[in-house]
Amino acid sequence: MDITTVNDRHLYRARVVIQDPADPSRQLELHERIVRFGPAGWLTLTTALTEGAGIEVYPTSHVLAVTDLREAGQLPDGQG
Repeated sequence: MDITTVNDRHLYRARVVIQDPADPSRQLELHERIVRFGPAGWLTLTTALTEGAGIEVYPTSHVLAVTDLREAGQLPDGQG
């Protein structure tokens, strides 16, 4: 499944800071992620808009910051 299967609209590029799932006292900084706000209560992330890119989903309670937010741009030909 790719992120466009979840929702091919409202995709952004951003820097995301989350609470480290392995050690809640630490933070993980994720640069240049494709971001979708949803499903409700979750933040969906991927590194690229390609079919093979993995998807990560984080509960919003673990998201500390979403910065440098901008439109993700066009999907590659044949997607969406």
